[in-house]
Amino acid sequence: MGQRYNRIGRETLQIADTAPMELLRQIVEWQEDETDDQRDLDWPASEDEDAFRRSVKSLLDEQTIEFLRPIEDRCVRINQLASANGIKSLSHVAKERLSHEQYQEFDAQPNELCRCIWMFLGRQQDFRDAEAFHAVRQYRDHGRMYDAFEADAGAATITSVQQMDPGTLAGLLTTRLDLPSKVDISTLHLQATPTHRPSLLVIVRHAGPLSSVFHHKDGGQRKTIYFRPSNEASLVWTPDEGLIEACGASPQVRMSVAETFAEVVFKTDLSKKPLSWRYYDLSRFHSSLTLPLPPWDDVEVGLAKIIEIEMRLGTWARRLSLRVTIDDDIEDTAERWIGGGRLLKRVEGFSRVNLAVKYKRPPKERLRSLEISFGDRRSNLQSKPSVDDRDLGYRLLQFWGILKRLQPLEYKEIAEILPNLLELHDLPEDEISWGHLRRLGLDPQRLMDGGVIAFKARQSRILSDQGDEEILVEMGKREGEVEAEDLFHEPSGKLVSEDTRLYVLKRDWLDEIVLNALRPLIGRGRIENVTEDLISLGTWRGDHQDIPLFLVRRIDQLERLQMSDHMLRSRQGGGIGVVLTAVGTPLTHLGPNVVVPLPEILSDGKLDDASIADLRQRFAAGRWLAMGGTEVALMSFGNHLAMLYIPGKVPLPVLGPNQIKILSKLVKAHKASAPGVATGELIEGTGVRSPADAWKSNVRKSVVDVYFENAQRGLWRLKSA
Repeated sequence: MGQRYNRIGRETLQIADTAPMELLRQIVEWQEDETDDQRDLDWPASEDEDAFRRSVKSLLDEQTIEFLRPIEDRCVRINQLASANGIKSLSHVAKERLSHEQYQEFDAQPNELCRCIWMFLGRQQDFRDAEAFHAVRQYRDHGRMYDAFEADAGAATITSVQQMDPGTLAGLLTTRLDLPSKVDISTLHLQATPTHRPSLLVIVRHAGPLSSVFHHKDGGQRKTIYFRPSNEASLVWTPDEGLIEACGASPQVRMSVAETFAEVVFKTDLSKKPLSWRYYDLSRFHSSLTLPLPPWDDVEVGLAKIIEIEMRLGTWARRLSLRVTIDDDIEDTAERWIGGGRLLKRVEGFSRVNLAVKYKRPPKERLRSLEISFGDRRSNLQSKPSVDDRDLGYRLLQFWGILKRLQPLEYKEIAEILPNLLELHDLPEDEISWGHLRRLGLDPQRLMDGGVIAFKARQSRILSDQGDEEILVEMGKREGEVEAEDLFHEPSGKLVSEDTRLYVLKRDWLDEIVLNALRPLIGRGRIENVTEDLISLGTWRGDHQDIPLFLVRRIDQLERLQMSDHMLRSRQGGGIGVVLTAVGTPLTHLGPNVVVPLPEILSDGKLDDASIADLRQRFAAGRWLAMGGTEVALMSFGNHLAMLYIPGKVPLPVLGPNQIKILSKLVKAHKASAPGVATGELIEGTGVRSPADAWKSNVRKSVVDVYFENAQRGLWRLKSA
């Protein structure tokens, strides 16, 4: 059995097992700059390679976590680029950036891992650019943190863009993004691949919002260190397609980078000709592969057929492609060979569609042909040399309801529906039906046009309007009609097709809309996702003090509420703060913080001066209770939720009937000055073996012996002092 190593990270261990000995030594001792701590080790002396590696791993395993963590971080980066796809990105950067002699040295390395280490040790900037290129490839292939824009580049080519002034682009981006320091620009020419045309990669690195951490010194003192984390956005411009693809965590940054690039490089006046931010809605193909002909006078479309469609089966990893000739009927072929309508209704989605169109312009023009191909993000129309072909293609896709123009929600619209958007933001899952959106008072089509949701699939089963009966649904014979039947296959009437639509929330856009609405409170301070449900918004300037500010989701789910409360207790060093909730709640406190439901303080959907004044009043009124108030009390909000107040302690949310039963008996005994409550009496009717078992193990330590204790054998009491 091999030796176990308790401290070495997995990635470090992998490199220690495979990298040449001299490269391994250089990785361990590498310093990014002169301020880094020296990592000199007493390296073992051995001519046997296996013995040397065992000695090195044992030596590393004796070091502290502080010593090993930076080594593990750099090994993670190296191994990622040494992977199958990562090495392609690294090799491309090497060909673009290295001189002939340098590339020969790079290529002469024994294997892919050694090439990555060679680049990491000697060419840090090129290594970082290779990491950015690798990330962009993943964004393009998987669609996460990604947007595509179509632009009229005029005569601009890759060569002309490479001659642009990066200082002008960096300066304008710094202003547009309201950054404290200038951005850093890197460019990389991308050769054509089987799936992508020649393009240019522009990497934008910029400073994030000011952040801080507490640094504990050796003597036990604590010092605040302020810093700005580095953020990154990337842009890919493909002139043959007239396409700008922007990648990055923030949708607003993606849009700003794309618009600024077009303005600086193409000299585009965005006020007169904004970027075409489009998406392609392929949901119509779940019901039919037939396209109606448009009744236009200026152009006669004589034929429009799908000749190829690529479907995703169950998951996006499985695909099925069907291609026919222009003389075939693809819907008939699909029906005869692969199940037709039954398959179309159940596929996960469509990744590519090719259309063949024949048309002529009256009165004398000859018959012409046009082939259109598209997915959900891009089409081949922008690469068509003929302006007439491009215009006709876009016009046809709009006629069929396929082409949609993304129109971000405007300020006034957001103000009108912000409480509804907050409910959407608070949902436990990312999938939502058409009917649920309508019940929230939201327009699904407008949210799709605004990029907040995206169509996912059609449901084959839905609940009736009463919500107590499951209905099976199938597409009807008429367009837009759905036939419904119950589980016993008895007809249940007809529905409209929208009733079966299932959407997925685009959390990045929705989060940004909500957080931008809170800017009057949080300014441009640091925003940190503490957990999936808890966001730290920095501090809010109250009356003569900085008040910690948080936004919490899913407060109505008891388990998640308990976890958010636990996390807030661990952050009580910042003092009493405010927790904003996206929806209404009876809770008044969470951790050492005053709870304020956002919908209750909004003024016409906005956070104005009146809203902030209301927030100040609520904080002032609830502040004294945030540390337990003046007397012991258990405030109940129904059978499943209560709040325990003990003077000098942070209020405790009490979740579920068992916890409420136990604490209500303890509070009653405390007020009667009884010495305590016997274990048997305390757990009666709860089904737990000990009062402590009513709390889950991950939060038990923060409750037992803090709010109540086992005072003596078999006797429990509140811990009020």
